[in-house]
Amino acid sequence: MGLLVSGCTPMTHRLEPYRSDPAAAEALERRAAEYCMRFRGETPPHHFTTDGCSMSTNDGWVDCCVEHDVAYWCGGTGDDRQRADATLRECVARDHSATLARLMYWGVRLGGTPWQPFPWRWAYGWDCCHGYDARPSDSR
Repeated sequence: MGLLVSGCTPMTHRLEPYRSDPAAAEALERRAAEYCMRFRGETPPHHFTTDGCSMSTNDGWVDCCVEHDVAYWCGGTGDDRQRADATLRECVARDHSATLARLMYWGVRLGGTPWQPFPWRWAYGWDCCHGYDARPSDSR
């Protein structure tokens, strides 16, 4: 079981500069923790990591993906996930193209459910597979 949990919870940043710059990583991790505390009142047991745009290129819209990772790490309700995915779509559409935004949106909708043992799943900061929170959270 431990192998399954560690396999679906990322342990290190895979995106530069966070992978090689401890100060940048610490600042991003602190921002993610503050975000989660603001909306959940707690942080996940596993520290925040990002891989940028999972299974996609990290071109000019990578900041959209990092923000999406913050929400996915924190987790929350199904409505919170839908809101995070819509925000990603809007950000990518603004920074690149509506077509890419739709493709990424459907990719995260289908591939990011909390019950899959992947490191990019919803609530990946929690042990696999955490699921959706039953309690409504504040609007993000």
